[in-house]
Amino acid sequence: MIIEDVKKSIMEAGFRDGEKMPSVRKMAERLGLSVNTVHGAYKQLAQEKVVQLVHGKGCFWGAAPSFEVKPEESVYSLVERLFQNDLESGALNAFDELPSCKELSNRYDVSPYIVKKFLMQKSAQGILRHVGHRFFFSEGRPVEKSNYVLFIHRSDEFGRLKIESERESDVFRTFAQIAAEQKIAVKFIGYYEASNQFYLSNGNSYTIKNELHCLGVFLSTWLVNDAANLFAHFATFKNPISVWWEYAPDMVPVSARNRKKWAFYNVAFGKEAGVIVGRYLKNKEMGRVHYLSPYHASFWSKARLQGLLEAGTDVVPLVDERFASPFDLMDAAKRDGIDSQVLLNNVLEELLKKATLDKFVCSNDWVAASLIDFFRAKKMPTPYVVGFDDTIESYRYVFDSFAFNVGTMVKEAIYHIVAPSIYAEQRRQMQTPLGRVVEKQ
Repeated sequence: MIIEDVKKSIMEAGFRDGEKMPSVRKMAERLGLSVNTVHGAYKQLAQEKVVQLVHGKGCFWGAAPSFEVKPEESVYSLVERLFQNDLESGALNAFDELPSCKELSNRYDVSPYIVKKFLMQKSAQGILRHVGHRFFFSEGRPVEKSNYVLFIHRSDEFGRLKIESERESDVFRTFAQIAAEQKIAVKFIGYYEASNQFYLSNGNSYTIKNELHCLGVFLSTWLVNDAANLFAHFATFKNPISVWWEYAPDMVPVSARNRKKWAFYNVAFGKEAGVIVGRYLKNKEMGRVHYLSPYHASFWSKARLQGLLEAGTDVVPLVDERFASPFDLMDAAKRDGIDSQVLLNNVLEELLKKATLDKFVCSNDWVAASLIDFFRAKKMPTPYVVGFDDTIESYRYVFDSFAFNVGTMVKEAIYHIVAPSIYAEQRRQMQTPLGRVVEKQ
């Protein structure tokens, strides 16, 4: 009789057609039963055609999805893909010596002979250079004392750069530090969108032009409403441009897509961060979690939830679709004449009325810290919380948070400017350097 009860519990769990079900062990843990009992229930459900057992793949509700058999990847294509992934994720630093052939062969699980042949091919293409047994990325153009890189970021009408978030501060500091290490001068220019004009820090206007000593441009689109207007100033610009793009990839203006010498970098707005957090939670066997977001009118909030789902996270969304960002929420609070923290607390309180779990993935650290304050104010046990951004709040409140890979983005953006040929054959237009979850104890 107990197997019939187990079958009934599984039938009422709400699995979707084609959805992969928990393993027998996981389901046994969830139901508090023995593995043998759950295995018997799965076997009977399979005989009744309620579920499908696929050898090597698992158990699926209803009809099992089809599994496409892909042709085997060639060893050189494999090394190419892994090498490119390492470059984009920051595992390889474009400014430093590459790991040895032996180290790369261990990393890619191929012979040192294959790795050396691959690196020699890159050298023949001009992407790498080798000195004895050591390999380096090609230096591109020599950087003289008179050379400089333009760093363009939004400003007010007086040319004062507007730096209002921790991520912006990280980008500025990291860019200046890496440029100084490479002895590259940086000229900071403000862009005031209301007048579509550029300004120096002293308030004088600045005109974009092709100058002999300008190596290229690092162009920030952070909180720029109409990037097409900004990009229009660079229509005839001849040197490389690295764009810090913090919007959906398909929102890049048509005029700037797939242009030679233009590279786009998206640190935080893809689904990749959600995938990494989801895998992190699965490795910790967290089980079912809530995704808490008061900014679900945005592409990035939806993308993070999509990433969690693609990682196989058992996630229950608690979302509000009135706001597209913390800045949007703060503007709404200002219009209503209330403190932004009060408005956020009110939104969270409404969302939490539907909460049934004690584990939360929060769309950013501000939400995570506010959630902890909410539970403390109610004198309730503090839930497990993981946020995004790895801001100082995650250290003050001591919760895990996803750190976006600003350092890799900046290194690659600078290297694209001083040595654009490195990515001539392989590089896609939109790069998303991968970050990681920073644990706190």
